[in-house]
Amino acid sequence: MELTQWKEKLDVWFNDKEPEMLTLLERIVNMDSFSHDGDDVNKVGETLAAWMAEAGFQTARLPKRPSPPDEPWMDSLGNVFCARSQAEEAGPGVAFIGHIDTVFPAGTAAARPFRLDRAADRATGPGAADMKAGLVQNMFVARALKELGLMPVPMTLTFTPDEELGSASSASILGEQLNGAHAVLCSEAGYPGNGVTIERKGSGHMLLEITGKAAHAGRNYEEGASAILELAHNILAFNEHLDLTNGTTVNTGLISGGISANSVAPNAWARLHLSFARLEDGLALADRVREETACCKVPGTHAHVSGGVRLPPLETTPTVRQLYELAAHAGECLDYYIHAEHSKGAAESGYCSSVLGLPVLCSMGPEGADMHSPAEYFRPSTLIPRCKLMALTALQAAHVFTAAPKARL
Repeated sequence: MELTQWKEKLDVWFNDKEPEMLTLLERIVNMDSFSHDGDDVNKVGETLAAWMAEAGFQTARLPKRPSPPDEPWMDSLGNVFCARSQAEEAGPGVAFIGHIDTVFPAGTAAARPFRLDRAADRATGPGAADMKAGLVQNMFVARALKELGLMPVPMTLTFTPDEELGSASSASILGEQLNGAHAVLCSEAGYPGNGVTIERKGSGHMLLEITGKAAHAGRNYEEGASAILELAHNILAFNEHLDLTNGTTVNTGLISGGISANSVAPNAWARLHLSFARLEDGLALADRVREETACCKVPGTHAHVSGGVRLPPLETTPTVRQLYELAAHAGECLDYYIHAEHSKGAAESGYCSSVLGLPVLCSMGPEGADMHSPAEYFRPSTLIPRCKLMALTALQAAHVFTAAPKARL
């Protein structure tokens, strides 16, 4: 079947679907799903899985892996959810991926719920663009292709709980579910002006925990050892490794410590975020962070750092470029002319490309901006065009690419 014939069928199918899509999107935007609140994340996952099951897909809440001994905080994270058009034994086929979690803590959804402003062509709410609109898009595209009987290979959808933390607990599960796929489409928010992503930076997440010795800050300061002071030395040292010219950053984004203002702090911790253009740069940066913390500057303190590189970069491999060209053909058919963007943010598309060796295209979701802020929005007028773009790209990929050789994990 020709591209134009697929388009005609998709035009008819999506003709009346926007209200249903926005209703589902409003429902899940108005559900909190902060990365660290696994129960809330799973409630959204169960909602999506129930919808996919009703659409005729085989769904599962996948079991979690044991947390690393030095990262027990992962125990509180949610689960990966999966939906398949065929049995797992048939292989992943073409995959549509996205994450459930957001950076917004519990209570945000009630404080500023989903809002649709047609006149401004904006829809807002926590995670509306990053990336709940993309999840809804994936679901409706897969349903359309299934109901129309157009997809010649299986379809697999994954919904991860911790991408905003670098997919710390879920990357290995993604590997199990998607290894050997034909192609992967990630519905992170599209760039305004019809942009999609063929290159992304990678990211790392690290937790620095420092122990010191408590003492009265006035009566016997000299008997204490300040964990906060040691943390301050480390933060300044980390900052020396910034290399903005080459796209390398290390950001101390969260800190906490101490027990009272008039006590020498017996504890302190910080969460760090690393970003890098090349995997080798990320690995070297993580090593430098470990080296900085290995020798304490404040006598009597001790530092422990965990984590490291989480999501590798998405690089423009030949198959990534080939998949982009298929998307460009789809855009031409739709009079929706795309262009390639290089993103400074990380995504699970990088894992699928760098680790699994798959053809991947990212930022395929509805166009949006101002992510991770109260101003976050997506453009509702791009929801249906992006669905059709994804569907036509997926159909071409199913015919052009064969199942990839399985990566050794």
